Amino acid sequence: MTKQSTRRRFLAGATSGTAIAIAGCLGGDDDVDDAGADDTDTGTDDDVDDSTDDTTDDADDTEETASYEVWALDQGTDQIYIYEPAGDDEFEQVAELDVNEDTDDTGLVPHMLDFSSDYEYAAVACTAGARTLVYRTEDRELVADIDTGAGSHFSGFTPDDEYIQVDAIGEGAIVRVDADLENEEFEIVDEIVIDEDETFQEYEDAFPENDDGVRAQPICHDYANGHSYHTLGPAVDFAGVVVVDYDSFEIDHVLTPEEARANCGTMASPDEETMYLTAGAPSNHEATGGVGEWYAIDTETVQALEPGSEEPLEDYTYEDVARDSEGYDAHGFWFTDAGDELWILNRETDDGLVVDPETNEVIDEIEDYGPAPDIIWGSPDDEYMFVTLRGSEPLSGDPHAAEGETPGFSVLSIDDREIVTVVEPDEGNEDSDFHGIGVRET
Repeated sequence: MTKQSTRRRFLAGATSGTAIAIAGCLGGDDDVDDAGADDTDTGTDDDVDDSTDDTTDDADDTEETASYEVWALDQGTDQIYIYEPAGDDEFEQVAELDVNEDTDDTGLVPHMLDFSSDYEYAAVACTAGARTLVYRTEDRELVADIDTGAGSHFSGFTPDDEYIQVDAIGEGAIVRVDADLENEEFEIVDEIVIDEDETFQEYEDAFPENDDGVRAQPICHDYANGHSYHTLGPAVDFAGVVVVDYDSFEIDHVLTPEEARANCGTMASPDEETMYLTAGAPSNHEATGGVGEWYAIDTETVQALEPGSEEPLEDYTYEDVARDSEGYDAHGFWFTDAGDELWILNRETDDGLVVDPETNEVIDEIEDYGPAPDIIWGSPDDEYMFVTLRGSEPLSGDPHAAEGETPGFSVLSIDDREIVTVVEPDEGNEDSDFHGIGVRET
């Protein structure tokens, strides 16, 4: 079997050269990409109406609007933009991080981000840069630049913040980074090359090889019930799921493409009893045509729930358990902070669904997320959903689905299900292309 030329020699240099601590401080093809200050207060005296008797209430409202930050990644220009709510459905830019300046490198493509459980650190996966960057969020300083491998697509903190797990597409590997946040020290300590793993090899005949002779490339993951669920891809033709015990860092379950052809998002329910997955492909995809599906997986049995009965099945195919997203290229999704709604979006058709996670019934539809929506994240007050919008020259995903018009992010009212504003940080720049987004509670 021919392996990728980018497959890294893992432990040979891991402890000495894979993590660089900083003191003080792909077109349309699917080869490398997918198929999501603590005391800063931007409220001003002008926000408070001194002429009324409810000045105290207005002041409280002002503080509430400054309780979070929106971090939006422009992978086309290597910039990270940070915004805060400014009232009246408006958002004010409070910082801009130049990834090239921080790393003395160019063309890194900051793709997705994740926060530590206390929101004090942000891990940014850079696909073209083959690395994960870690920022201290209070002062927005880069504290680590870690060589996590080709196509580092998503880097997520484990729930206990002890590790960062990285889905490195080009390596066909899940990389484990020890995260000593107290001392701001980061070191690669382990790696699972999926198609070389003994548990995976029991199912390898169910997984097709890609052009590099590799059977499984991880895309995204989320955590539930002591496990991380990693979708595979990037294209839906090479989908599936591997489930890792993140304490022992071993694969202990595999869902084949015939069971769940998930290749995009992962989202655990707040109670961790269900893992939701998406499967997407644009309408011009040669092998399958348009695909828009979502799945609900029972995390106790690691079996898909049957639509309607919502009971886990022992013997099934994806056709038995796939749920229609009512559009093409199902991709990002997010829970409301209350956990009573799951929002799903379709990248090509710009629309989506709202699901009741108690019953998995569709309770509403989103008619328009904006042109070429991608990743979604909600505000902690359940007022807004923030959705990245792709550019006219998208660096990832199929251009048929990912080509956008207004690179930036749209802001949707959760109550009204409608766009209230669109933020374009670099309006008019044809290189601008937003993908990852995150909301940091302050």
